[in-house]
Amino acid sequence: MTTQEVLSGSRFVTVIKNLVKNQGITLEVGSDFNALREALKAQPERQCLAPRFDPEVSAINESTGFWVLGRSRTGEVVHTQAMRTVDLGGRTLSGYLDEYFRDFTPAGYAIDFPRSRYRGAPGSRMIAGKVCYHGELWLKGGPGGFRGAGLTAVLARLALVKALLKWAPDYVFGFMFPLAACKGLAAREGYMHTEPGSLYWSVSGQQRPLETWTVWMSREDIRHILQIPPIDLFDELEADQRRREAAKAA
Repeated sequence: MTTQEVLSGSRFVTVIKNLVKNQGITLEVGSDFNALREALKAQPERQCLAPRFDPEVSAINESTGFWVLGRSRTGEVVHTQAMRTVDLGGRTLSGYLDEYFRDFTPAGYAIDFPRSRYRGAPGSRMIAGKVCYHGELWLKGGPGGFRGAGLTAVLARLALVKALLKWAPDYVFGFMFPLAACKGLAAREGYMHTEPGSLYWSVSGQQRPLETWTVWMSREDIRHILQIPPIDLFDELEADQRRREAAKAA
């Protein structure tokens, strides 16, 4: 990365941290995933980590991962997300997941692995090189929560830009449920590419499999979002949400 890109990225992250703090959330960034796991024990909605970010299951340290934790003014955990490197071993993402998709089990589900499957899509078959996995993205909703279009957008972008500054990956990928993706969550988070029908998890006791889509960004995509002021994006999305809420109430 150039010096100018590093400076732009650092300013981008600082602006988002200050913006989020003005909304009542203080952010912490760390790489001790044992500390993250301990912090989540007090949050009934988010008490466990997915295997890829659980230090008891997967080797992860300062050089291979980081997390972002948000606390309300009362100290309650109201936001999480995490990023880690993935060594594809010279394969494409599709080739890697053909063998290792079980490592990306979503947290909180009893998965029947023999009946679960991965299906690679065109983008995943070209993703290669230095790759990061983005997961654990959660923002408390409901009464006293913070879930909204603006915060969702800037928080996800914070992790994407921090990954760019830390590792300059060729690609970043994650997984998303279809309904969330179709409602625009992928776009709000900044992801420019979605691939339907990637992972089908068979959940014990459920007839229908749990489907997830792959979302991904290239390094150039992340550089592009650096050109979009996060405050402007936040204000625009929040204003649109207020208009929608007013229309429903009318």
